Amino acid sequence: MASPAQASAPLWLKVLVIVMGLLIIAGFVVIAAEIARRMSTPNAARSPAAAASGFTERIALPSGARVVSMNAVGDRIVVHVETQGGPSSAYVVDPRNGALIGTIEFPPGAGR
Repeated sequence: MASPAQASAPLWLKVLVIVMGLLIIAGFVVIAAEIARRMSTPNAARSPAAAASGFTERIALPSGARVVSMNAVGDRIVVHVETQGGPSSAYVVDPRNGALIGTIEFPPGAGR
């Protein structure tokens, strides 16, 4: 017959099972907190009423310039602008409020 010490699980195994159980519970708490934080972030998706109100923003382009393309990059819009005889430019715009964040110029003949 087995003695009582041999029939029960070793102490290290019991400790390991308890620690892993606590880690699983802590993981669920972290995931739930992150989901709650992302749902309550104010700059997340705007409500349909706020999106319907929209905005109007005018960005001045040089005389004779034309918009070639617009691309969404991350949370920004990049507008490719060409001017007559001048450098090509990229205008970086915040789509939430239409604000011009910055411009990048590509002068002709400026190689690496």
